Amino acid sequence: MKSYKIKLTALTPIHIGTGERYEPTNYVIDNGYLYEFDEFEFFKRLDKKAKIEFEKAAEDNSENSIFKIHRVISKYTNIAKDVAHTKVQVSKAIENYYKNRIGKPVQIEGGRRSSIKKVFNNFEIQKTIRFTNLNRRVYIPGSSLKGAISTAYQELVFKKDRKLWEELFENRNPSERIFKNLSVSDTKTIKSFSIIGYSLNKERFEDDDQGPKTIVETIFSNEKQQSLFETTLTFKDYVTDSGYKINFNELKKACNEHYLPIFEQMFKSYALFKGREVDDFTNEYFSDSFYEKYKNFKLKDNQFLIRVGKYSQARAVTIDGMREIRVKVSGGGPKRKPNRWETLDQETTIWLFGFNDKSNSNLLPFGWVLCELG
Repeated sequence: MKSYKIKLTALTPIHIGTGERYEPTNYVIDNGYLYEFDEFEFFKRLDKKAKIEFEKAAEDNSENSIFKIHRVISKYTNIAKDVAHTKVQVSKAIENYYKNRIGKPVQIEGGRRSSIKKVFNNFEIQKTIRFTNLNRRVYIPGSSLKGAISTAYQELVFKKDRKLWEELFENRNPSERIFKNLSVSDTKTIKSFSIIGYSLNKERFEDDDQGPKTIVETIFSNEKQQSLFETTLTFKDYVTDSGYKINFNELKKACNEHYLPIFEQMFKSYALFKGREVDDFTNEYFSDSFYEKYKNFKLKDNQFLIRVGKYSQARAVTIDGMREIRVKVSGGGPKRKPNRWETLDQETTIWLFGFNDKSNSNLLPFGWVLCELG
């Protein structure tokens, strides 16, 4: 058995979802931070008069109940902050949006009156994964790292020998499952930052920046402020029945051959799409400093690149030569026309992290991690 200590540097923001959300009746946003608290702890700290206010709001069966509960919470923001168990930095735009929208019982959105419930649903924020102990620090789970490595390694084997790929990865016989040979630990945090901002969907091949958006929590990194972690890769003394065994150098090669071309493409002006060169607008959304730092990115011999988490994009999580990415080309809209789809070898949009939902610049891609053998 061999073990390798790997240092991980998050090059860009990472969102690894848990299925959990920050609910607006369990947090307040104040002075650049979101404070999540337990409502029972909050209630216990209220004085008698405030408890009556809270109970009255909670007993209201109308849609206004959510607003009334939050109005009580906002009134006692300092108590909510005192009992908070999680504190996360938020972008200024989100704080302004929160204070301007959630503090009003009736909203006007898109020219139409919108229900309080709908407004509050917009403030459900997707959490990224954290330890459940007292420090509640963000981390990267070993399963995410192993999944990213597996995709790259499968591509390497597939391109080398399709029959071998079928034997190692499609064979359901447990004795032939090659990745039984590899275990990856959850990361230990060396230094980490987290921030809540926007995931913004932008077109790659059209000069059209209007797309879906959501509010998400991320493990934050940019070219100036980077989150650092450590993990251990362990290769067991395991050989398949057919005599195949995985090794570290082959794994490193697989990751770089799979992920590096995708990373490099983000900094090119053109992409090969449907057999011809077309404009790729991806890098036009980046900050100048990010573009300059990584446009000629080179790896050292002891380094490899991976991509993890949600918003990693279809190319990163599929095998070159087998990709069948389903892309919507028309349909829907006000007239509810039937959807029309086509199958491509790459995605036509990209998800980017931004501090403002209207941003078309100073954006960052999600999920890129530099791995370095220590």
